[in-house]
This record gives sequence, structure tokens and C-alpha cells, in this order.
Amino acid sequence: MRNNLYSLIKYAKSQKPDFQALLHECDDILYKSLWEYHLEGYEQARKLGLKADDPSFLVRNAKDIPEQYLQDNNISQDFYKLVDGVAYNNLYCTPIKITSQLKDSPIKVISISACPNLKMYEQAAELSASEQTLFYGFIKPSQAFKYIAHQPIINENANNIFKLSEAKNISFLIDDSRYKSKAEMLQDIAASNYDVVVINPLFHTQTPFSDKEVSSMRYKRNGARRLIIAMQNVSEAFKLHYYWQKDWNKTRPDWMIRKSFSSQDAFITRYWTAEWQKIISDYTKSIVDSGYDGIFFTGIENHRYFEHQTPLE
Repeated sequence: MRNNLYSLIKYAKSQKPDFQALLHECDDILYKSLWEYHLEGYEQARKLGLKADDPSFLVRNAKDIPEQYLQDNNISQDFYKLVDGVAYNNLYCTPIKITSQLKDSPIKVISISACPNLKMYEQAAELSASEQTLFYGFIKPSQAFKYIAHQPIINENANNIFKLSEAKNISFLIDDSRYKSKAEMLQDIAASNYDVVVINPLFHTQTPFSDKEVSSMRYKRNGARRLIIAMQNVSEAFKLHYYWQKDWNKTRPDWMIRKSFSSQDAFITRYWTAEWQKIISDYTKSIVDSGYDGIFFTGIENHRYFEHQTPLE
């Protein structure tokens, strides 16, 4: 997974140096995952001729590993430097540990928070403002990700935004089901003052936005520039996406494993296979060619599904 992301981001930035890379739920990618720690210890024991049991299922939490050890064993400084933002679910509405290395880095932290009540929402917004993170919060899940015109903006400003590090606020408009046409959606985005707007690059999961349409979303109502970020799932194949082949409805390819845990219309893939890598590479290229300012990579956590059932041998 880490190698896939590295290749995709490296390509995008080679085409556009200021292209922004955002990762969702990605601690195991920025640092060694728990499975990698087990593998490292297992291989070291085998080299020394020691008896090493092979745990096929991991029961400990990676967060039990001391933070100092995480910092000293950062997987790849080259990869770390390519990342512009990382997003966590419920960063402030539930306790989540963020390493001091990440806090002190230029990487922008984003919280996508489902808050149980207004009081916790307000507390989360205040914490976000004090820590200078980007906050997207909601109380009613049914209204999340699909409304932008009436969303309250936390830390609204009139500055031009060219990089994620300059942003003060963010919105996710990734569910476009309430819009009958692209024009309605573009109008709502243009009427907002968000610094960053993340969208699904396929309207109604099927039709891509043109470069002109992407450009029309790039300016806030106050006239200042903002970032338009496309969402891309790097490990799940969606039935309605343009690459889906009709015969897959009857017989799925062997690299398509099981239904997604989060969508009934998607399937988890063996993301390391050449067939899937070709699909996501083309998808990334289309996003870059359409003029987006960056990609919000999702589906990263699916690597755990395979690791938890893969013996270290």
C-alpha cells in the first residue's frame, strides 16, 4: 500500500510540483504497522536460529508501541515529505493519539468528526482552532458530506490558498446525490468561501468533471483562490465507475476479493496486482490532467484486512 501511494503521489507531483497529497487514516503508512513490527521481529529471530511462533492474527494495538520508537523508526522520510495532509476520523470527539513528530511537521492535520451533540461539536471546533488543524464536523450523519451552502465555516478568511498548509477551513462534498445536475453543484461550491473543497471527481459516481468545470470551482465567493481536491479510493473497485466491466457483474476477477466494509457498491481489491495498479494509475492521471489541486486518498486502511489473515511466513 505504501509503495502504491508513493508511486501515485510521485507521479502527480512530477506533473505538478504543488500538487497536494492528502491521506485518510494513514498512521500505518507513515510509520511501521504492527504487522511490520511482528514481521521484523520474526525474521530477526529466524536469522538468529531462535524458535519463533508465527502469529497469524494480531491482538495488540499498534498504539501500545512507545511514541519515541515510532519516531525513530519512521518508514521513509522520502515518502513522509511527499505528504501534505493527513485526515483522522473523530480526532476531537474521541481520544486519538497524534505523534509529536506529526504535530511538529509541515503536514496539515484534518479532523473529520461525527460529534454526538452540539456541546462536543463546539468543543471540537475550539480545539481544532487552537491547534490550527482543519475541522470538518457534523452532528447528524444524514447531513454529512452532501451540503455546503448552509454549512458554518470554522475560521473563514479571504486569503488566496495555494497549498494545504495555508488553509484555515475545509469542506467535504463527496455525496452529490442531492444535485440533479453538475451546474447545481458547481453553483453551490462557487457560492461558498471554503479554502479547501474535497469532491468525488465523478459526478453521480459516473461522469468526470472537465478541466473547465474544475477551474470554475477554484474561486471562493469572495474572489480569493481555493483548492479543489479530488477523492480517490486506492483499494476498492466501484460498480458504477467508468472502468467497471459488464462481465464483472457475473464473474469478478480474482484480484477482487470481497464486498467493501463501507459501501455495498464496491469491492476490496488485491491492491498490489498489476491489473488494479493500472486502473488506479489511470485514475490518478485523469485527476491530474483535469486540473485538480490534489488528491484525498482513501481506502488506505484496507491493508489491515490482508495483514490480519496473512501468516508472517
